[in-house]
Amino acid sequence: MVASAFEKGMAFARRLDSEDPLARFRDQFHIPKAEDGAETIYFCGNSLGLQPRITADYVVAELEQWKEHGVKGHFEGDYPWMPYHEFLTDGMATLVGGEAGEVVAMNSLTVNLHLMMVSFYRPDSQRYKILIEDHAFPSDRYAVESQV
Repeated sequence: MVASAFEKGMAFARRLDSEDPLARFRDQFHIPKAEDGAETIYFCGNSLGLQPRITADYVVAELEQWKEHGVKGHFEGDYPWMPYHEFLTDGMATLVGGEAGEVVAMNSLTVNLHLMMVSFYRPDSQRYKILIEDHAFPSDRYAVESQV
């Protein structure tokens, strides 16, 4: 059996918290409180993570672009909407360890599941099943079910 470097108990947990190099990012997010007002631990990062505090500023800026440019906002303004994915390419490439020409930020998870399955899912008499987690986001489940 492999020995664990972890210990049970609050003292160890608090020590890890105090040494956490990511702790400085905590204050950059709105963290919902419990019904009694107590602090919570938020583990739901898959479907709807914590809202960054700066989000409202970015949304207001986009609304201003829409107000000022209308439909021309697709091609004009600080960050035109049509080529928006191009503003994200370098960061995405760095994140996944790829080259800028190998990545693109696009669609939603559900749309990407559809595209992936249409491109790669080739069922036959021996291999025809798809596993998906229980309680998957409904549209993701529909995307998978539409292929079987």
